[in-house]
Parts: sequence; C-alpha cells; structure tokens
Amino acid sequence: MINQEILDLVKYHKIKLSEEEYNIYSKQIILEQIGTEGQKKLKETKILVVGAGGLGCPTMMYLAISGVGYIGIVDQDQIETSNLNRQILYNKSYIGKEKTSSAKSQLNNINENCKIITHVCKLSRENNVELISRYDIVIDTTDNFNTRHIIDTTCYKLHKIYIYGAVREFEGQIAVFNYKNGIRYKDLYKRELNKIQNTCNSRGIMGITTGYTGTLQAIEVIKIILGVNKKCKNFILSYNLIEMIVKKQLLYLTRTTKNKNYKKYILLSSTNTLNYSTSNIKLIIDLRDKKAFNIKHIEKSINIPIIKFKLKQTINFINKFKSVGEIMLYCNTKERSLIASKFLIKHSIKHEIKLYSNLTKNRNLKKSKTLLK
Repeated sequence: MINQEILDLVKYHKIKLSEEEYNIYSKQIILEQIGTEGQKKLKETKILVVGAGGLGCPTMMYLAISGVGYIGIVDQDQIETSNLNRQILYNKSYIGKEKTSSAKSQLNNINENCKIITHVCKLSRENNVELISRYDIVIDTTDNFNTRHIIDTTCYKLHKIYIYGAVREFEGQIAVFNYKNGIRYKDLYKRELNKIQNTCNSRGIMGITTGYTGTLQAIEVIKIILGVNKKCKNFILSYNLIEMIVKKQLLYLTRTTKNKNYKKYILLSSTNTLNYSTSNIKLIIDLRDKKAFNIKHIEKSINIPIIKFKLKQTINFINKFKSVGEIMLYCNTKERSLIASKFLIKHSIKHEIKLYSNLTKNRNLKKSKTLLK
C-alpha cells in the first residue's frame, strides 16, 4: 500500500505557485511551519464559511490573505447600517446589497487568486449535504443553534472538520469539532436543551470581539491545513476581553458503567491562562477503586485509581494542573495516598494528602465517572 504522505507529496507537487504568489507570500513561505509545500496546501484547500457577518468577515479576510485557494460563503442576508461596526468587509456603499456578493468583491481585491464561491441561501436540512460535501473544512460563524446542529450532524456524517465560534458582548468561544474522532458540538450543547438565543441585536456586540474570535478561527483552520500542532484538541477556549481572562475547558472521554461501548464526553475543568489572580482552583484526586468512587465521592473530584499512577499519561495529565492551584490526594487509606504522593514528588508536583473521612464532613457527595481509562 502506498504511504499517504507520499500521495500527498505527489498531489502538492502538481500544484504550482506563480512568481507573483511567491513574492506575495515570501515572508510566510520562509517560516519553518509553512514553506513552499505548506503554501501549496493552503492554495489547494477548500473552506466553507457559514455566515458572512461579524465572525465571517475577519475569518475570510485572513484566510484569503494567507493564500487559501477556495472559500465558499453561505448567507442570504443583505447588509444593514448596524452591521458596519463589526462586519469589516463592508462599508456604506454596500448597504442593501447581498453579503455574499459584497464579500466576494472585497475578498477578490485582497487576493484575486482565491476562488470565491457564493451560496445565496440559508444552510438547511435540504441543502446541507450538497453544500458541505464540496469543502474540506467548515467554519461556523453563525449565531443560530439550529444551524450549528445541522453543521455538526452533517460534518460528522461526511467526516469534515468543524470550526466553531460564538460571541456575546465582550466574551467569545471557539472550538475544533469532529477532529480525529474528537468532541462534537452536540457534546457541548444538547439539541433538546431549552437554549436562549443570544443575538447581536438583543445583547450588543463590538467589532473587537468578533474580530478577535474570527481571527482565532482562521488560525485554527490554518494550523489544521498545515498539520501544525496535530494533537486532538478536546477543549473549548472561552475568554473575556475586558477582564483579560482566557479559560480552556477540557472535555475527556469516559464510558458509562452500563454500556462499555457507549462513549460520552464530560466537561472536566477550566484552566485560567492569563488571569492568575483566580488560580485558587483545586484538583481533587480520589485514589479509591472505581466501584467505591461511583457509590460516594466528593463533588467535582475525579477518580484516578492508585494502579493508574504508574502510567506516564496519568502524570502528564496531573502535571497540566500545576499552575491551576492546589492538587489534593485523598483516599480512605493512608498507604495508598503515600504511594501516589511518592509518584508526584518524583515528578516535582506539589500536592497535599487528606484522608477520606476528614473531607466528607463538609462537602457534597455525588456520583460521576472515572476520567482515566
């Protein structure tokens, strides 16, 4: 069987960059992560942007100016005066015109070699497969829960990567869904939940928020195209631009005790990467076996049985929480706690030990799932 990397090399060898393109992209081609082959990958990739508004404009601008070869735009709206504070592809002369044709005109001014395909419609259950199947990566720049669930379901069926983004006032959220069998939008928001639709009209928004979020979405797309930082990213990145707080919410794969084949993602914790004044979060590790843990345990604690402490992945996982706050080990036997403590000391991970009986007096007890398998 021919190696896939060899096939990719043959494929990108056939793609040609013009002399003008070499001149335009010379400053990024010299980057180690890009090079000539990376620039060819960008030129070959087909991106679908669902929504040509506040998020879509900066996303499309940076993709086009980076040399992405094909950008499809799905939108059926016309430009209004109130759009101009954040939808930076448009100006007063475009008011009343279709967003798709206006965006195409502006993007062609940025990069005439980028093929812009317009779809003047709303993504629906009738056209979702036809539209999404033509592209490699789908970027969600909408503000509609139903549309997001359509994107999620369709990308899952067609094995397409889904780049999610959402904004509210000065807050934003991005995530990479359906990447290497990773998390999906439905793992974050269930379809059956009674969700309140937050729109720019009802909550207000500034261009700095949509610009920041759209830029982050474009960055994730480029990283995926180039194969930079290939590790599956099962997390949601949330931030507040006023407070300068960034949180990474991890979602870890677990299994139910009833059906071992049923996979489920659960939200684990938030890591504050900018505002260290809130670094008082504790990681509480329950060392008992899974059966005892499921019967009764401290709320928000996680179960890592003592037998797992000899695994490298366990230490790597705990090591990520060094800067988060106090790491606590607890168990109903001192022996197990001391054994686990020795592993953490060996890897210079600060922690403390508490016995189970000393902690359960003033804490809520709940059922949950083992996180490390």
